[in-house]
Amino acid sequence: MKKVIFSAEIREGKGKGHARKLRMNGYIPGIIYGPGINPIPIKLEKIKTEKIIKHLSSHNVMAEISLKKNGDQEKIAVILKDIQVDPIKNEILHLDFYKLSSDKSLIMEIPIIIKGKSLGEEKGGILEHELREIKVEGLPDKLPESIEVDISNLDIGHAILVKDINVPEEIKILEDPDKVVLTILKPKEIVEEEKVEEVIEQPTVITQEKVEERRKEKEESKEENKL
Repeated sequence: MKKVIFSAEIREGKGKGHARKLRMNGYIPGIIYGPGINPIPIKLEKIKTEKIIKHLSSHNVMAEISLKKNGDQEKIAVILKDIQVDPIKNEILHLDFYKLSSDKSLIMEIPIIIKGKSLGEEKGGILEHELREIKVEGLPDKLPESIEVDISNLDIGHAILVKDINVPEEIKILEDPDKVVLTILKPKEIVEEEKVEEVIEQPTVITQEKVEERRKEKEESKEENKL
């Protein structure tokens, strides 16, 4: 898996107030933790660190920290486990790094990359990508940056399941083998709305008898008014 390199220094002081001061002075507070070590508080230059993170596909990636400590540089293999972001200002508040051990297996979610265009899509089918990351286990130096899935021969109605994905023997997939990764659906049928015929109200037919009745009523009304 490809590594990115962060530069950091040991961070003195604790608490929200100290972290706020660091951010005002152009730094991002962070922590390195993991098996066999005491947590190491660190600080990273804001501008350089944001540039690196901007180009990452996800936060759960392999990295290396070049840590300045007592005038020396120590290289530590880590995973960037968490990025805390201010939801209003959209600024990075804190970074969590997990220290790796070369002889201990690691569980990670690896992104699935689709390669090619399927036969089904050429016929108007729709690609439904259901599983975008796959959980795997393996030694840190054996884990791939991503897993490619070739869909060129996939036709309408066909699917790729977890058990169809090939990975090196050193890597173990920790997903249900029958879980659907992606499938090609049939083209959506356009159903025309039925036209609703307008109902035109027919005029009421007045018979001759009705006309005579109305005439008599009017005459009687006039006679009553004279009285």
